[in-house]
Amino acid sequence: MLLEQNAVLQRTLHEVQNELRTLRAHELGARPRDGLDARPLRDAEIQKLREQRDAALAAGRQAETAMQALRNVNQRLMVENSRLIAAGAAEPTGTAAAARKPCGP
Repeated sequence: MLLEQNAVLQRTLHEVQNELRTLRAHELGARPRDGLDARPLRDAEIQKLREQRDAALAAGRQAETAMQALRNVNQRLMVENSRLIAAGAAEPTGTAAAARKPCGP
């Protein structure tokens, strides 16, 4: 009976040792993969760079929109100034003619 128990215990011991070896082998195999596979770090860096790129593109679009609005205002002011200059140039001639006319009957 003791011999049977001893044999059973030895089998159990060998099974546990084999399981431990398997687990250690998987664990040791996973370590180099984790170390060599820096994908999570690269993914985080790439994500951060993408966010920065997206923010820069959005800022560029906002700047372009503001620039276009300023171009529109500038164009309107040029048209208005041209009109005022043209009206101002015509007005002194009319004023000079009015000044030459004698006042009274």
